Amino acid sequence: MTRKEAVRRIEQAADEKLKELDLAGLNLNELPLEIVKCTNLTELDLRDNQITSIPEAIGQLSGLRGLDLSRNQITSIPEAIGQLSSLIALLLCENQITSIPEAIGQLSNLRGLEFGQNQITSIPEAIGQLFNLEYLLFYENQITSIPEVIGQLSNLKYLILCENQITSIPKVIGQLSNLEYLLLYENQITSIPEVIGQLSNLKCLNLRENQITSIPEVIGQLSNLESLNLSENQITSIPEVIGQLSNLKGLFLPNNQITEIPEVIRNMKYLEKLDLRGNPVPISPQVLGQGQDDESCGDLRTILDSYFHTRNLALPELDAERQKIESEGYFDAETLQDARQRITASIVQRQGQAGFRRKLLIAYGGRCPITDCDVESAIEAAHIIPYQGTQTNHPTNGLPLRADIHTLFDLHLVSIRPDTNEVVIAPALVGTCYQDLADRKLTLPQDQKTAPNQNALSKHYEAFLSKCKSGQLKRL
Repeated sequence: MTRKEAVRRIEQAADEKLKELDLAGLNLNELPLEIVKCTNLTELDLRDNQITSIPEAIGQLSGLRGLDLSRNQITSIPEAIGQLSSLIALLLCENQITSIPEAIGQLSNLRGLEFGQNQITSIPEAIGQLFNLEYLLFYENQITSIPEVIGQLSNLKYLILCENQITSIPKVIGQLSNLEYLLLYENQITSIPEVIGQLSNLKCLNLRENQITSIPEVIGQLSNLESLNLSENQITSIPEVIGQLSNLKGLFLPNNQITEIPEVIRNMKYLEKLDLRGNPVPISPQVLGQGQDDESCGDLRTILDSYFHTRNLALPELDAERQKIESEGYFDAETLQDARQRITASIVQRQGQAGFRRKLLIAYGGRCPITDCDVESAIEAAHIIPYQGTQTNHPTNGLPLRADIHTLFDLHLVSIRPDTNEVVIAPALVGTCYQDLADRKLTLPQDQKTAPNQNALSKHYEAFLSKCKSGQLKRL
């Protein structure tokens, strides 16, 4: 079907005074000028063609309320677009547009504007004149900043600027009191501004794949928030104020640097999904979920039960170690805010020694020899004999363990039987997810020169046995 079919439909629409005209998918290279005959048109669909330009004559269709030019090859927009004063929706996604004329600001009735998947580098100032705008979509372009005039769009509900090159969120964003969906994922944003807390109607905030390092306290003011996605950033902790998000259903934080789950999350009655995959939190990947999509994250209650069960086992041991470190002068507890942070710091102390970790990863092929986990960001360098200076940073005195296994290993809740290289667990872990590795043997490195020192394993195993009552020891 070609231009001939398009002209036939146009003539029919003109004769019958039709309000809607569908010219989608006709492989048109241009919009036939006969279109000006359709003076009664309110809806014009030109999707999925090969149109390269919009004729100035488009301005004569003054009654148009909806114009869809998505998925064409349009490179520019004529000034005549500003004459479509009745237009409510203008869709121009998936074209080759590089700029938008100032005439766009004349579309005072516009409610929806979509320019996704083009080559636009900036949002024009004229956008600020579209006071009735509710939907603004500029995803997958080359935009580097959000203009200040965006704050004038008081009726805006959807702001979708994902997959651009935006580096910051302006303060004027806080003026968008009716905003419900803010999607800014896959940009280069480094922080969440305090004004975000003013968006009282926000339901969805998606900032995944940016460079954000922390979640601000004001996030707790978003009482209507249902979905918060901050995956693949550089976040190290979940603030307690997250518990104030009384309507939150999904909290997505995979592939960050989070080590703890705050207690308040257990009391969030509407929370359905908690995604912490790819974080060094002490929970097995099987529990966290091992797929790639959102639906593959683990069961919420299982995640929380696993974490708090393990943490409650670990707290007394870690607190004792903290007191020891403080008394020996290695550590200034006054620089930390509370007991939980001190506990975290005592664990973090053993995550260093980059060279030691690198040697272990090389020796074991980048895998945890207990779990076979090959996600390097989740693998830590564990000392068999506790760190006592650089002399203990030798590959034969170490194992590259997944973060949760490392914590249990340091607490002597998990050990290695030196005569068989089998993993053993303390009675407290029986019945937990860690029992799933039953009878598994330690995977040894190919180079025997880097294999675990048997004397070191024996000492760790003896310390383990001293904490287990006779007859209660179980194999993992």
